[in-house]
Amino acid sequence: MELGRIGEEFQKIKEYLMLRDPTYYFLVMSFPIAYSKEVPKNAYAMFTGNMILVGDRFFQQSLTAENRAAILMHEVLHAYLGHLERARDLMKMGKAEEAMAFNVAADVVINEKLEAGGFEVPWDMLRAGHVGVSRTAALKMSAEELAAKLSGLSRRQLLKLYRQSSRIAEGERQVSNYVTMNPGSEEIRQARDPGEVRRILERKARRIRSYREPGTSPFGHIRHIADVDRPSLDWRRLLRVELEEAVESLRDLRKRWSRTSRKSEWYPSKVGIGPNAVDIYVLLDTSASIDDEKLRRFASEVYGLLRAGASKVFVIPWDARAYEPVELRRPSDIEKIKKGLRGGGGTIPDEAIKYVLTKAQRRSVVVVLSDFELAETAETRKLFSELAARHKLILVSAGRGSVDYPGTFIKIGD
Repeated sequence: MELGRIGEEFQKIKEYLMLRDPTYYFLVMSFPIAYSKEVPKNAYAMFTGNMILVGDRFFQQSLTAENRAAILMHEVLHAYLGHLERARDLMKMGKAEEAMAFNVAADVVINEKLEAGGFEVPWDMLRAGHVGVSRTAALKMSAEELAAKLSGLSRRQLLKLYRQSSRIAEGERQVSNYVTMNPGSEEIRQARDPGEVRRILERKARRIRSYREPGTSPFGHIRHIADVDRPSLDWRRLLRVELEEAVESLRDLRKRWSRTSRKSEWYPSKVGIGPNAVDIYVLLDTSASIDDEKLRRFASEVYGLLRAGASKVFVIPWDARAYEPVELRRPSDIEKIKKGLRGGGGTIPDEAIKYVLTKAQRRSVVVVLSDFELAETAETRKLFSELAARHKLILVSAGRGSVDYPGTFIKIGD
């Protein structure tokens, strides 16, 4: 198999999964995925404990990117549902036929669930009809329940079905000769056994679900902020550069920079663009991953913006959705957000970005305050790109040291 083609096909799979649902993309990309000639010829792929191996059959011309995505999701679900652990235990107890029956049942249950979810499972992978049950019945069963119903099959019938399955009962074979397609996450790579892989995936799935939900804390999702401290960033300097660029196409450039106070270097110089003063939108992350300390630091940066002379600041709190904007015109207005912010749920910036794209009628400065541990949707990157194209975008992180979104990136020091 040519390396170039492997890369091209894998890119198509990634794009398909991201468009279907970022959750699927996140789970598949968590796994080390590699191509190996040691995968059995009659198998599309193989789950080895903490790696997914694909063979030559995975790349045959008759399969589409949608088929290949379904195959990878099939192997991920074996890991997530703990199938390798149970198949291995049956083999260790010398119950080879029961292990094979479980293997077949696990394949049927997963394939039927994938098809019910809209995935295009290859036609020759096991379905409910192969084992004599209806699709409706199979969708209601666990792998164990279906395996118990297969006890009446002859050994010959069972072996025939087993050869058609993904054969997870043999999944812990050691493979040394492979080409990496996806490195996967460090957690999965370092997992000691399939049980640890399953627990890691469960944690990841819970985190994804929480990232995709609005806040659920009591009293209208109120988030309280303690005292506001001195900001970390020199907003006077930042705004001078960013505002000048933001208004470079306007005719009236009457800047009103006053001398900094001799009492304190943090006393504001005045920023103004005459009647064409530029609006500033602050997208303030109030999701559950933002603890009280980060929230306080974000409020300090908003205060710093006002102290730097910004004439109008719109603060939009957001978690998995955008909440009611707060308009600030002077430093004392910081009390409006100190009294409480909505949020506490997931971390999806889409609604907040769409709000700015809808409301900002001219080029403005947009500041995103977040830890950037985002649960991306299929639209997130496109929205960031559109935001950066229409406005001056400043990304201020209290978490990650870098992001691959467009705009000026600044990390607040620890």
